[in-house]
Amino acid sequence: MNSENRERGAIILAGGLSSRFGSNKALQTLAGKPLICHMIERVSRVAGDIVVVLGRGEARTTYDAVLPFHVKVVNDDREGKNPLVGMVAGLGAIESDYTAILACDIPFVNSGVIELLFRRALKADAAIPRWNRQRIEPLQAVYCRAPTLRAALETLTPPDLSIEDMIMKLGRVVYVSVEDEIANIDRDLTTFFNINTREDLSTAEKILAGQAHSLEQSDPKRHQEAQRS
Repeated sequence: MNSENRERGAIILAGGLSSRFGSNKALQTLAGKPLICHMIERVSRVAGDIVVVLGRGEARTTYDAVLPFHVKVVNDDREGKNPLVGMVAGLGAIESDYTAILACDIPFVNSGVIELLFRRALKADAAIPRWNRQRIEPLQAVYCRAPTLRAALETLTPPDLSIEDMIMKLGRVVYVSVEDEIANIDRDLTTFFNINTREDLSTAEKILAGQAHSLEQSDPKRHQEAQRS
């Protein structure tokens, strides 16, 4: 791992049960391993300081059994299901000046996209993907730790409780076009594919199978190495 990666962080918000999915999505098995492990493998290519945030009082033992040793696991220290609660816990635990903040249900997060966001976030408070200059992806974005922690703590005071409110408290925010920039790296935009239901999980299995087939056709040696990993 190069020195630049060690100076970058990634916070994965994994706290609590999903009402739509019916259980904890982060530990659901996809192609033989937990969903969150797929994410960590991908994010580790561009970030070395990784923190997984669990819900308040949620046991860490199951995560400790499946996560790589270098991943730090922490719990929310506040009540509430708002993602800002997890962001505050993660930002308080991470050491890197710049960190990606990610939901736990995006198994195809693209390391090239995260690399782009890290580079665009330099000298800014955040770099956030934006669709058609409207909808944003705040939970697949890169933030500068110190100003973001301050803004998140301020936003946790009612009535401001959304990530969008927190972003408005930041200074310079770079919005990265999904269609014009990110699609050049991830043509199918599977980096934003998230799993909310059992049907989504089945779709993810099909996507993985398709990716494996494409890799086998284009680079058989690399495909064999991927199967062994």
